[in-house]
Amino acid sequence: MHKIDLKQEIFDSITEACLRMYRQGEMMTADQSLMRLMDLPGIPMHYPYHHYIMPAAFLTMAAIEDGSGEETLTGWLSQAEQRAKTVPGGFCGNCGSCGAGVGAGIFLSVYTGAAPVKRENWNLANEITGRCLIKIASYPGPRCCKRTLFLAAQECCAYIEDKLGLHIAVSPEIKCHYYKKNPDCLGEECPFFRKEENA
Repeated sequence: MHKIDLKQEIFDSITEACLRMYRQGEMMTADQSLMRLMDLPGIPMHYPYHHYIMPAAFLTMAAIEDGSGEETLTGWLSQAEQRAKTVPGGFCGNCGSCGAGVGAGIFLSVYTGAAPVKRENWNLANEITGRCLIKIASYPGPRCCKRTLFLAAQECCAYIEDKLGLHIAVSPEIKCHYYKKNPDCLGEECPFFRKEENA
């Protein structure tokens, strides 16, 4: 089995980018926030860093939306990073639980303070993961970390507005610009595939 080498400096760069977004106070759409993190130097097409990118982006947007302080967000991001690191690469195909969906559960769990032995919000963390996984499963494999993050974001935004009153928008037409780097891209079968002119 291929050994995955996770570099702490990549996790740190994601966290730093989130804190910059927070300080700027710019409320982006979920897909814009995800792409800003996925566009950071060193982020591969597919890799377990995406398991942290999902909760990190949503925790940052939630902090901007609800006015949480930077210290609170820093604590949230630290928790999310540690939890995301426990989700192995290839978890989608090997265990049937894509890290993008699990990342949504990590976000909601950290944000609401859900825990294994707490009654409050335990169900919400599991439900949002389940809904994201069903959305992700509505398209075939092979895995694409970009596609699954976008699908999870669509489901996550609607869910948290309904359950938590958090209004985090998602673009009505997400345009993926990563397809050239993905030899396994589904092309026209992917809802986010928009071939660039003169490509």
